[in-house]
Amino acid sequence: MADKENKTVNFEKLKQTVEVGVRMQDNVIDATPYFLEENKKQALGERRVGLGVMGLHDLLIYCETEYGSEEGNKLIDEVFETIATTAYRASVELAKEKGSFPFLVGETEEETARLREAFTNTGYMKKMPEDVREDIKQYGIRNSHLLTVAPTGKRIAPYICKSVA
Repeated sequence: MADKENKTVNFEKLKQTVEVGVRMQDNVIDATPYFLEENKKQALGERRVGLGVMGLHDLLIYCETEYGSEEGNKLIDEVFETIATTAYRASVELAKEKGSFPFLVGETEEETARLREAFTNTGYMKKMPEDVREDIKQYGIRNSHLLTVAPTGKRIAPYICKSVA
């Protein structure tokens, strides 16, 4: 998502890519052949996807931003915030279209409201923008989990560890 000519991040292209990635991975859940009924029930009940990160160091190089610098850390924070909020907004839009992940739907409207309230008050969700949290309460969300950052080597691991702590 680097704009190499301007040495910046193309955040609109990043958002579009995240939206497509969320939809694609959600579709994979339905297309997957499940050999065990328990696996199928769990996978379809939570609808977990893993939108990870690749090429972060290359992005910093293209933006001529030093890894580990204050400017680099600020840019990485902005990239990750964009990915996270866009992914959650895309999943809410999918919930409007296809329904919320089943484990977030109760047997009554009151139970559904209670489940959604509890979901939006978990540690990570408390940090989401208020519009995302309110939309989840109203419409649900298609996927229980959206972000996964796999180990990518020494270059990124120290930053991730620092950010999570």
